[in-house]
Amino acid sequence: MYSQRHRFLFALLCVFLLCSTVQATNLLISVQDGIDNTTIPHATVFLNGGNYARTNSLGQVYLTHSGLNDLDIKVSMTGYDEWSGLVSRNTTSLLVNMSRKTLTLKVSLYDSDTLLPVSGAQVNISAENVTLGKLSDISGSSLFGVNAETLYSVNIVAPNYQPRSGTIDMASENREMQYWLLAGNRFAIEIKDKEGKVPVPDAEVRIDNSLVGKTDANGRLVIPVTRGNSYSIEIRKSGYQTYTESRIISDADAIYSVTITKAPVGAFIYVVDENRVALTGADVYINGNLSGTTNQYGRSTFPNLVLGTYPVEIRKAGYTTVSRPIQVSNANDDYTFVMSFDSADLTLFVQDSDQKVVPDASISLNGNVLGVTDVHGQYVTKLKLNTLYNITASKEGYQSASIEKQVIQGNATATANLTLGRSLDWGLITIIAAGVIGVLALFAIIRMLGHRKRRHTLRRNDI
Repeated sequence: MYSQRHRFLFALLCVFLLCSTVQATNLLISVQDGIDNTTIPHATVFLNGGNYARTNSLGQVYLTHSGLNDLDIKVSMTGYDEWSGLVSRNTTSLLVNMSRKTLTLKVSLYDSDTLLPVSGAQVNISAENVTLGKLSDISGSSLFGVNAETLYSVNIVAPNYQPRSGTIDMASENREMQYWLLAGNRFAIEIKDKEGKVPVPDAEVRIDNSLVGKTDANGRLVIPVTRGNSYSIEIRKSGYQTYTESRIISDADAIYSVTITKAPVGAFIYVVDENRVALTGADVYINGNLSGTTNQYGRSTFPNLVLGTYPVEIRKAGYTTVSRPIQVSNANDDYTFVMSFDSADLTLFVQDSDQKVVPDASISLNGNVLGVTDVHGQYVTKLKLNTLYNITASKEGYQSASIEKQVIQGNATATANLTLGRSLDWGLITIIAAGVIGVLALFAIIRMLGHRKRRHTLRRNDI
């Protein structure tokens, strides 16, 4: 009985040790490039469909598993095709060779003078004992199937052009490389505005004090030169500072890019009011900044303005702000700005000779009817500052009244009073006059009749 118990405990211990041994199984995974056998760090290792780990700087991952089942391993790395495989549970080391992805490399060739494609050029690329060669097509392009993560050497040979060479580092994406080929003895000059980076056409180019031509609409000029020599280059353009430089034009020079600076041409700003009277003290803003103030003649000078377009705004108290862009193209041009008078409220009070308000009185401004007074005998209108107006108030039964009024700048509560005298009632006057005439006529008739009676009585007495 005792012996059987010991046998059972021994068997249980063996099973436990066996299980412990199975759980401690390790797998070393090494990842390397399938072409040059270099290790690949930072590759992602997936175990049974789940993200497990990344390779270290030696391209390795240590994987611990139970050892009970085979392992589904996948390895992924940018620029490489994904590797996958079912690994035996007893495997303790695994070497994974990653295949580089196949990418497309497009090499495009252009004439450095005309910017047109160069066809028929021999383009060779090489890497790791592999050389591929093609002729550029009518579009100046050659297409190659290449490996990702590979450094290629490029050599280009074309008739009547200088040879070109270089290197292309293919990472993990398709690439297009452009090369500008130099004609054997031709040299291109490209001139741009320094501030706007736009081409400058019609610029004169002088080589060793001789005029060789003017730039085209693209700011370019192609000239024949002997490379390897030193030349004095001078560039002139109206409105720009003259550019000079001495330089050696080497075989590697494709396009000589020059930026030239605009020269100050200056401008005058002239400000008047709507009556064409010069305004003193008007503030001139250029590009949003206060740049000057007009003098007693309404002028302000800006000698440092160069060729170009500038937003200009004129401000002065009592006048409506005016703004517009100016195009500075000639030296010391005049740019006139007309400012309209600003407006202010004017309150009119209309009353009669007894100082009683007169509602519904008609208000006219320089002969134009504006409206009628309210129940308080008031009317509010807007008048331009510093302008003389003739204001008239009228109403039936009243005599019209007129005043001349000018609203002065700074008078925020301008008012004016108009007093209307009552008109004579000619109808009543006519009736009264007719009554008076009638009374006088009746009185005259009575007197006449009375006089006749007295004369008749005297005659009777006489008898």
